[in-house]
Amino acid sequence: MARQMGFDFGLENNDTCFKRKFRWLLTIEGISADQNSINSLPPLKSARPSISFKEMEVKHLVENIYYPARPDWKTLTLVLYDIKRDEHPVFEWIQTIYDVSGNGNWFPSGENEFKKEARLELYDGCGNVIETWRYENAWPQTVDFGEMDMGDSSYMTADITLRYDRAFID
Repeated sequence: MARQMGFDFGLENNDTCFKRKFRWLLTIEGISADQNSINSLPPLKSARPSISFKEMEVKHLVENIYYPARPDWKTLTLVLYDIKRDEHPVFEWIQTIYDVSGNGNWFPSGENEFKKEARLELYDGCGNVIETWRYENAWPQTVDFGEMDMGDSSYMTADITLRYDRAFID
């Protein structure tokens, strides 16, 4: 019997909502897109999480068999518009663990709030949340405040590579 061609795998419904790449917001308290903080910066570019699994090799007679082992969450790049604020939120975040302007002291992140929860929300065309990701214990692994160029009139950005423990969908 021939297979019916067409949208018979979920796209034929009137209530189908395609997720769009430009309808999202990644919020980190006090840093990115935080409505409660006047110093937070708006996000320009980011991504959903990426995971890979280490593999475990088992020798079996004349062949090798592989099993999935430890999960490895990949880092996440967050690009923020670097607009004028009273205090730079990313630099303030760094200062919670590393006293740059003082005598260069480093404070291990045991008691302070260096690790933060990040929240990624995807929206439909009406602004309703259709997907929410939570990144547990995110922290800036690298921060690039960007290069400058007299011949380029584009916006300044702050690029952050976030390391996090794990991510999941709420």
